[in-house]
Amino acid sequence: MVRHMARQLARGMGSFFKDCGCVKPTRCPHPYSVRFRDALGQQREESGFGTQDDAIERLTLPYAEKKATAPSVAAARRELGQLTVEEYAQQWRPRQPRMTDCSTGWHADSSINVHIVPRLGSRKLNSVTPMVVERFLDGIEGGGGGRGNQVSIFRAPKTILRDAYGKGAMADDPVKGIQEPEYVRGTVVVPFLDHVKKALVVTASPSRTWRSGRVTSPSRRRTGPTGT
Repeated sequence: MVRHMARQLARGMGSFFKDCGCVKPTRCPHPYSVRFRDALGQQREESGFGTQDDAIERLTLPYAEKKATAPSVAAARRELGQLTVEEYAQQWRPRQPRMTDCSTGWHADSSINVHIVPRLGSRKLNSVTPMVVERFLDGIEGGGGGRGNQVSIFRAPKTILRDAYGKGAMADDPVKGIQEPEYVRGTVVVPFLDHVKKALVVTASPSRTWRSGRVTSPSRRRTGPTGT
């Protein structure tokens, strides 16, 4: 049973409540939940707030942002958030002229066509969350390929989603807190010059003698009298 709290909030600020059946919900140990509409007009619900003040503080942030944002800007952001990831990627790619004549352009196009569009292309930008991105990464990892390849693949979607977030298409950063794939190059050990010289000396030393197509060690050569 959901019990809403009696404390009044400003109109449009949202609400907080406890989703429990306790007789005195204000004194029970269950956490508070909040329900509100973000800057893009999407209804959201979050839980885990220990006190009413914590819940109200969370509701204050999106409310203050909406109040400070001009209606025309808010409308433009809502419209942008309705684009799919594929539609936004198609708009984003021509705005990257530096990628046209270099290998990064090819890698970006490959990542978009082979990985982003099949897995994320139909999703609206305002529905892309860190959980969605994590599932995208799981799909890449499950598809095989080394860590270096995974890092290369993820570079394009990360840049595209961050670009969309910066323009207001999402209320929250979709790659925030994501554990990205890492590629650690192997350590290259350069030998000292003395070691190289010793190795060359050992390689060049006449330790073996070829005879009749067989290799015979000098220590096993017959030393008997001539003609025996």
